[in-house]
Amino acid sequence: MEISSVREVFRKILRNIFFDSRCSLCKSNIDRATFLCSHCLENLKKEAYLKNIENYYYVFYYDEKIRELIADYKLRNRKALGIDLAYLIRKSLEKLIKEEQIDVIIPVPISKNREKERGFNQVEYILDILKIEYLKIVRIKNTKHMYSMKDYNKRRKNVEQVFLSELDLSNKRVLLVDDIVTSGATINAISEELNKRNKNIDIKIFSIAISRKYTAK
Repeated sequence: MEISSVREVFRKILRNIFFDSRCSLCKSNIDRATFLCSHCLENLKKEAYLKNIENYYYVFYYDEKIRELIADYKLRNRKALGIDLAYLIRKSLEKLIKEEQIDVIIPVPISKNREKERGFNQVEYILDILKIEYLKIVRIKNTKHMYSMKDYNKRRKNVEQVFLSELDLSNKRVLLVDDIVTSGATINAISEELNKRNKNIDIKIFSIAISRKYTAK
């Protein structure tokens, strides 16, 4: 047996001993190195194509299975799911960057506290896997979890004056990348900050998933 195969078997044994090794979606035993079984990965692949509404581009609707998958990825210590998410969005994201002639990619930042809790920025990690270069802006305040607020005005107030950018983006085509868009409050707050400091900036948004309520506006 090759060394790489031995390592893979060893990883699976350790994971089965110390962690819940069931698939994040169907809860069956996993037959792969991440937390998504082959069957669920193939089913998601069938839905993984670029969609858009106005300047918002996305791959999935934020329905129950995608909600569970992203929650496992960024909140439940299943960072390896980033590999599968990167695989599922690769073609769509690369297509968008090429067709829209994007100059600069900016992942939505998370607070320092949130990054300490998770150990990583979930969007930056996927971009790193895809080897897509990006520039950073700063989140200067810790905020409440957006999912705890249903009202858009409360969400908007929660992210007011939260982001800071010193990037020179005038006359640039910019792509903001996030994992989920539900109300658009976070994206709007970032867009306001970038527009305030730059002239003739063209901003588009890409997310792994978007709320159906948002697309129905």
